[in-house]
Amino acid sequence: MQSSHPSWFAVFTKPRQERIALENLERQGFDCFLPMAINPYQRRTTRDKRIEPLFPRYLFLNAVPDQQSLGPVRSTRGVNNLVRFGMNIAEVPETVIEFIQKRLDPKDGLVRLEPVPVAPGDKVQVFDGPLAGARGLFQECCGERRALLLLDLMGRQTTVEIDRMLLQKTG
Repeated sequence: MQSSHPSWFAVFTKPRQERIALENLERQGFDCFLPMAINPYQRRTTRDKRIEPLFPRYLFLNAVPDQQSLGPVRSTRGVNNLVRFGMNIAEVPETVIEFIQKRLDPKDGLVRLEPVPVAPGDKVQVFDGPLAGARGLFQECCGERRALLLLDLMGRQTTVEIDRMLLQKTG
């Protein structure tokens, strides 16, 4: 991988050590990006919003491999390794980084996560949680983060309230 232009690479960190890895990589002169977001699934009982990495255990590193050795990255405190496909270090397309950066809130620098836009009557599927795989019709929004769905559960049409972040549109 000989290149004289900067490329983005994914760094796989040790569990819950993304910030430690970021700090130590930046200390070594690497340009890094650790996208952070408010955890949408935290318990409602806590007032403080939990800010966590958008991609747990990953951060992005921008370097010119011809000018900056990537060898020290894997021995950096907090880092497990660079993401590889076989023997090749995986490059992250610039468009992916730009897409994430466009979603950063200018006020606090956090990535804003928004539910998929749906309208009443849209066919949806739940992609996570206890109802993962269930398909139904979106009925209406129920508060800021919840939705009412009409699902076929055990042979009956049932209205279910679910987190809008768990929905995806289907054809």
